Amino acid sequence: MKEIAEPPKKTFKQKGKPFDWRRSKRIRIGIYAILGIAFYLLLMKDVLPVQYDLREGSISKETIFSPITTIDKFATQKARNEAIEKVEPQYSKDEEVINTQIERVDRFFTEAQKVIVDKNLDEKAKTAKLQKLFPVVLSDEFYKNVLVIPLDQLQEIRLSTREIVFKILNEGVRRDEVSQKKKLVDISFEMPSLSSESQAVVRELTKQSIIPNEFYDPKATAALQKATADSMNPIPIRKGQVIVAKGDIITSDQYRKLKDLGYIHDQTIWSVRAGLALIIIFMIVMSYVYLDRFHHHLHQDLSKLIILASVLFLTVIGMKVVSIGQNLEWNTIGYLAPTAFGVMLIALLLDTHLAFGSAVLLSIIASVIYQNENYFLFDFRYGLVSLVSSVASAFYISKVRQRSKILVAGLIASGTSIPLILAMLLLVPTDIGDWKTMLISLSFGLASGIFSAVLTIGFLPYFETVFSILSPMRLIELSNPNHPLLRKLLVDAPGTYHHSIIVGNLSEAAAEAIGADGLLARVGAYYHDVGKTKRPQFFIENQFYQENPHDKIAPNLSKTIILNHPKDGVELLRKYHIPKPLQDIAAQHHGTTLLKYFYFKAVKQSAGTQMIEEDYRYPGPKAQFKEAAIVGICDCVEAAVRSIARPTPARIENMVRKIIQDRLEDGQFNECDLTLKELELIRKSICETLQGLFHSRIEYPELPHGKGVKHG
Repeated sequence: MKEIAEPPKKTFKQKGKPFDWRRSKRIRIGIYAILGIAFYLLLMKDVLPVQYDLREGSISKETIFSPITTIDKFATQKARNEAIEKVEPQYSKDEEVINTQIERVDRFFTEAQKVIVDKNLDEKAKTAKLQKLFPVVLSDEFYKNVLVIPLDQLQEIRLSTREIVFKILNEGVRRDEVSQKKKLVDISFEMPSLSSESQAVVRELTKQSIIPNEFYDPKATAALQKATADSMNPIPIRKGQVIVAKGDIITSDQYRKLKDLGYIHDQTIWSVRAGLALIIIFMIVMSYVYLDRFHHHLHQDLSKLIILASVLFLTVIGMKVVSIGQNLEWNTIGYLAPTAFGVMLIALLLDTHLAFGSAVLLSIIASVIYQNENYFLFDFRYGLVSLVSSVASAFYISKVRQRSKILVAGLIASGTSIPLILAMLLLVPTDIGDWKTMLISLSFGLASGIFSAVLTIGFLPYFETVFSILSPMRLIELSNPNHPLLRKLLVDAPGTYHHSIIVGNLSEAAAEAIGADGLLARVGAYYHDVGKTKRPQFFIENQFYQENPHDKIAPNLSKTIILNHPKDGVELLRKYHIPKPLQDIAAQHHGTTLLKYFYFKAVKQSAGTQMIEEDYRYPGPKAQFKEAAIVGICDCVEAAVRSIARPTPARIENMVRKIIQDRLEDGQFNECDLTLKELELIRKSICETLQGLFHSRIEYPELPHGKGVKHG
């Protein structure tokens, strides 16, 4: 069913602007939120495991197995902690300390050379100056030895000191290693080329230059501990592994495992709840994106969105009711899931392609509801059968025009699911010889489509009535000539009735030419002029060569009668409970066009008095959707073409082109989404249809008077 954009409805104002609830983004998000919460509450019980009233030290009354392969977190963490304890502390070397100490050594010898050669200083003054060159207090013997060092050995002493300091610090010196490293200077380094005084200078300056440059690094230690822990393989609990045997006294380790698996009664399993919440959030967000991208008109119309949410909710409720059978040990009752019910209803009420997308969503939910494990696992057997069977039914039902055919769509769903269910059973070796399971499963598959069809037939009228939805079947029913309102139109205004039939044919062809809803356009055309039944004799198609009453009344009164027929039509349609979209076509088909004949007649009779053009325009609104605009064009074209004395193809084409152009320039298409390309397609379609209606006929000659044809 094509979505129909309805005119905005004002309810209350916010900051001086009309508030349209049908376009409210907040309400739209609220609908998604409510649907997500409903799904969460409905599915929560299906994802929680079976729980037991057990405690440490109690006796197990049955053997309990692990339903899944998972990680024994406690045992794994214990093993990792033991490995972490064996990790040695990590230290990091400060390269800046090495550079600083080397620079101090270099600076000392550079300045010492200046002091030694300074002849203006005595020994005491030189010693005092040398003491200021190094931040650490050195012995008096050290300064005496420095002053007696030959200048030609000073550079060699500097290099030797520098080399030893760099080598020791580069290896790294921790706080508790300083003394040990200083002792190595006396033991490990020999300088035979230097005098004893020079060697003493090198050793003492080197020892005083050795300071800690390697410090404990908590980050590196933690990183190594983490790497060690991560390198260890987790300790698993295998699926099917016995956790507690029947009759066992439950130990602390067994109780812990049961708790980790969610088997303990009254235990809140937040991970499962969070997982379900994330899945539902993902499905809701993807649904939002899908609708906004591929069904934007529907997504913007909250009434349509409420219909979609309601159908999805009802379908999931139906699934939950069916799942009660699992408590009766009907393990394969998931094949009875009424997924096709929701999909067929969406195809009939909204859109076939949207129904396909909904089938995916509902099949995922079916996989959750009908899983047969004791833990939260998807069982895609039921999801796959639900998806394929419901999509097959949607393919067929998109062409259905009679309610009785819904049952056929249900049988197609059943017929599609049966071979698929059989394939599923054959894939499980344990099910091949279980004839009872196979028979029950196939019976569920057969019943699912019929069950879905019955639900669809039952709920369809409810949605059509409450939401004023026009399904193809409802439109077919309304197009029946025996409908009371169409009978009234035929009896009270026969000319208008036949005019409406022709407009319907023109509108249907034109709508289909641009991909709009041809059936809606045709049925809308049937009812668009029912307002004329109030005063049929004032409309030329119902006068049948009688005297025109407009010739005896003022143009102002004539225009009031003519301009009121859309409003009169809407009132009559409401009285007969005709759906809202058809009321909209009746209200919008003239838009705000000018009633030219009576306007110019009034101008002519006004004797110079200025006439207000707006008084002779239809009250509108302008067409809000394509089908209403098409009916308006075809209504005007049909009447105009009948006024042509000799309707040749060229004259018809010129008339149609002029009518569309006039309406376009008058802004009558500004509020619907018709494009110029679509208007051209509409023009061509109308011309082709009219040429078929007004084709030339052979003029039959009259027989000579008195001569007849003898029929044998």
